[in-house]
Amino acid sequence: MFILSVALNHRHIADIPFASPCNLFSLLATYEHTRVRSACQGKGTCGLCLVRIDQGSVGELTQYEQKHLSASQIALGIRLACQITLFDHVNVTLINPLAVEALDTLSICSSPPTADARYAVAVDLGSTQLRISLWDSVHQRRIAGYCGFNPQACYGTDILNRLAAATADRAAGPAMSELILDTVERVVTEWIDTKNLTVTEILIVGNTAMLALLADKHAEQLLQPAYWTQAIDCSLHVSTLRQTQIPIATVQPVAGFVGSDLLAGLLAVRLTDSPGSALFIDFGTNTEIALWHRRKLWLTSVPGGPAFEGCGISCGVAAEQGAIGHVNYDAETGAFHGALIGTLIETSEIKGLCGSGLCDVMACLLASGQLKKNGRFAEAVSELEIELVDLHYRVTVKKQDIDVFQRAKAATGAGISKLLDIAGATSADLTRLCIAGSFGRFLNIQHAQAIGLLPDCAPERVELCGNAALMGCEQLLSSPNRDEQLNELKRYVETVNLSQVSAYEEVFVDNLYLQPMRLN
Repeated sequence: MFILSVALNHRHIADIPFASPCNLFSLLATYEHTRVRSACQGKGTCGLCLVRIDQGSVGELTQYEQKHLSASQIALGIRLACQITLFDHVNVTLINPLAVEALDTLSICSSPPTADARYAVAVDLGSTQLRISLWDSVHQRRIAGYCGFNPQACYGTDILNRLAAATADRAAGPAMSELILDTVERVVTEWIDTKNLTVTEILIVGNTAMLALLADKHAEQLLQPAYWTQAIDCSLHVSTLRQTQIPIATVQPVAGFVGSDLLAGLLAVRLTDSPGSALFIDFGTNTEIALWHRRKLWLTSVPGGPAFEGCGISCGVAAEQGAIGHVNYDAETGAFHGALIGTLIETSEIKGLCGSGLCDVMACLLASGQLKKNGRFAEAVSELEIELVDLHYRVTVKKQDIDVFQRAKAATGAGISKLLDIAGATSADLTRLCIAGSFGRFLNIQHAQAIGLLPDCAPERVELCGNAALMGCEQLLSSPNRDEQLNELKRYVETVNLSQVSAYEEVFVDNLYLQPMRLN
């Protein structure tokens, strides 16, 4: 038996025994705190699973490592975990770990509990993040909250990768379901024990793919376009949460491409109560869009990919402690300034750009003339190093990073444009623009509008709604007639499958340009 010694941030975190030979990525994935990021199921094509070999022999560089790693990284001993087979004792340091605890963004009520309180748990199961709330459904207040990264990400940051893994490997589907149930049970059990209370039920909302993976069924159907507009049964195979025996259920999605997290978000912001037309956008790996216009609720979704979550880009991280969430450009001095999420002292602890930071960088590079509207750098280079003078930090943005974000932006812009066209609405009709999701929470609206990520609405019409899906799930827990409330909302719904909409591809191409969105 051999030992893999794992370190993170100059601190030893684990000794993992293994039998030779063993793939390093797979071995790291077996423990919650040693997992590394990946978007390709360990095939070597994404270049995210970075580790540093501190001691031991692991063989020669592969073709994938030579493609994704820079000369300076190779000189430091940095490798791709998925490309390494272990035969002997090895010491490694995680360079791009898969974080477990996310930055806590949930507001908690500090009032003491009352005798008549009734506690339930709301869960927003996102592709990237998992948010859980302990909810007093009588007094309608959040007593405790948990924000963590979806542990399924070790199977891929992209939804399609996870669905493909569940389809190709019989063990992967149940394993991904167990990862979520284990996390929910651990969090809920801790609340029960530390607060000495009883939880009456657990309610889960999420996009259809995440709910299907949780239920461990229909993953193969979601890979087929024929099922995207059909209702998908995502009811759980268990009625109670294992050891706790608490009743657990999911809110069923609208269709294969429209999840129940969107329904919950619409309830939270009361979109259908808007005095005029209103647009709701929940940015994420799967970006969902809703338009309320003339007593109809037009729903669609677009493949945002992991770019909005800071994944799949070389300089990217999730919106977590140590991420650069904001970047600004001073035209007078030509200097770039950055702002961190959270409070850090050591520059070495800065992790990179989250999605909102990359959005800012593109807007600032456009303003400085270093980036063209077509996404090409003004000079004939494949990457650009930007110094954030106030942080004493240099970030390198590659052309491929711009490309990934452009495609996500174009899909969103085209989705908004075609949804307005189909509904017979114009941007002038919009009295509200509601932005949800962790990406939207840190978004600079002016920068987002400058590159065409958002419509050009007046600032007073824009609402940053935070985690609307979780808030909507909490409201459902307090509702005496939750089924009627959901059915009433669904009565207005018209789903739009953009893959079947004429001219969508042309509008997508138009929206690749980094310029204000062109709408009717």
